[in-house]
Amino acid sequence: MNAKEPAAKAPSVPHGRTIEKVITGIPGFDEISFGGLPRGRLTAVVGSPGAGKTVFALQTIINRLITLDEACIFVTFEEPLSRIRSNIASFDWKADILENPMFRFVDARLPEQAVMTGAFDIDGLLAGLTALVEEIGARNIVFDGIDMLLSSLQDERLERQELLRLGHWISNSDISAIVTVKTFVAGDRDQIRADFLLYMTDCLIVLTETVTATGSSRTIRIAKYRGSGFAGNPVPVVIGSSGIDVVAFKGQRVDYPTFLDRLSSGVPRLDALLNGGYLRGSSTLISGSPGTSKTSLAVSFIAAACARGDRALLVSFDESGAQIVANMSSIGIDLAPHIESGLLSICSFLSGGRSPEQFFVEIRNQFEADRTDCLVIDPISALLKTDYPFSAMICENLLDMAKSRGATVVCTSLLDQASHSTELSASQVSTIADTWLHVSYVARDGERNRALTIIKSRGTGHSNQVRQLVLEASGIDLVDVYVAEGEVLMGSGRAQKEAETERLHVLEQIVAERQRLNLDRQLAEARAQVQAAALELGWKQREADLLTLAEKNRQEVYREAAIERLGLRRATDDLPPAEISTTQDILQDQNNASG
Repeated sequence: MNAKEPAAKAPSVPHGRTIEKVITGIPGFDEISFGGLPRGRLTAVVGSPGAGKTVFALQTIINRLITLDEACIFVTFEEPLSRIRSNIASFDWKADILENPMFRFVDARLPEQAVMTGAFDIDGLLAGLTALVEEIGARNIVFDGIDMLLSSLQDERLERQELLRLGHWISNSDISAIVTVKTFVAGDRDQIRADFLLYMTDCLIVLTETVTATGSSRTIRIAKYRGSGFAGNPVPVVIGSSGIDVVAFKGQRVDYPTFLDRLSSGVPRLDALLNGGYLRGSSTLISGSPGTSKTSLAVSFIAAACARGDRALLVSFDESGAQIVANMSSIGIDLAPHIESGLLSICSFLSGGRSPEQFFVEIRNQFEADRTDCLVIDPISALLKTDYPFSAMICENLLDMAKSRGATVVCTSLLDQASHSTELSASQVSTIADTWLHVSYVARDGERNRALTIIKSRGTGHSNQVRQLVLEASGIDLVDVYVAEGEVLMGSGRAQKEAETERLHVLEQIVAERQRLNLDRQLAEARAQVQAAALELGWKQREADLLTLAEKNRQEVYREAAIERLGLRRATDDLPPAEISTTQDILQDQNNASG
């Protein structure tokens, strides 16, 4: 929230607040102060030169004038009005604010040629301000650089006396006041003044600028807030074209919108491993060493998103937009049509050019301006700086910001070490990312191949199999690896092992064919032997049948002959002896003939 587009509604405030507050309209500050600054009380903003004190005060009263239609007075003790007007014009606030009759400047600087000959006080200044407050109905006032006036007193007792006088005037006028004071850590008097302000003010805000080996950064901290809770830890501050922007860190997880539909990663076989692709509104981390195709995987997702008609934002810390477009064309991904259609925006930064909080604000502003559906940060580890304490929180805030708006995020990250066996993400985002893909190198037989593994995918099923990642002119493909005796083979080793396996398979087929032919021969011989035995059996059976028939005929003849002999014996019983003898001779001759 800035002076250009201030919020009309203050953030929710925890239970137990007993004082009235009024918003500042400064993005992030109203969150850490639980609603803004105290109404009708004194707030002190202290800090070193260039920390942003004057900008904080100006932005606050201008936002109140625009949003709440409250008249404001700005009293300067240090800078001339022309310079202050020029500073205001440098921001993208409303240009006509300086001509608004409800906004008044008061130049309270001591003349350069003034010579102090005795004690003085600020009664005359306060009397004039009282008349101006009544004239325009002012609800807000700023005393900018009042330490310049107080330091001329050259007496700590008088300095405290005038500060108390100012505090009483603010209380009696029922006006919300901001006092800006420079502090120098090396000076004892400045520390005494800061301690006294801590005592007499209702709210004390400390702005600090820290210079490190990798750059400088500003922080803001609420040191005191009488009658109200607040977030007391220092948080990063950015001064940009819209004024001050506070990168507030949330104390608890926000409720992200949840979705059940899936978005293609741009790699069909990866979608299959993820049961259909990335969940909409989720965050994915792709980690790996340099050159493992992390960017190619991320851009494949961007290309698929634009092909669906989604708006995408690609943030790169490694390459320019033109380089990315040219490099991706080598693997069959054409980004130019998506850029021309307005669906794709590419922002390229130098990681060492700005502080992480500045990158955060720029990415957030571009994200909101484009109404982004899909966000890629390549790599998010570029936001990390070893001497910067807020790196991990900046990365987390980026994911929170995008996911709270329902966007799908894919981030890449370099490993801390080049070893392919190290599954550590340098960005420390792996703990909050919903899906974590790890791409590593596998070196064997004089070549390096890329291996992709899904380490986790929160809330969805996924494959636990390792796949070889292959870059081709037609795009990215995932190839099944060859597992032999517990070892994963890729590339030429895989092809060699597959050829060897195929050769062994052919040999096994030949051996099996020989065994089959031998068995067929044995079966044919057995069948021939069975047929011959069956034929022999038939002949033997016929012979046996003939013998049986002959024996049967013989027995039948013998039986008939016996019957005949019996008949003859009975017939001879009635014959004379001569005939009986003749008959017996005949029978004997028949028996001899039959024998």
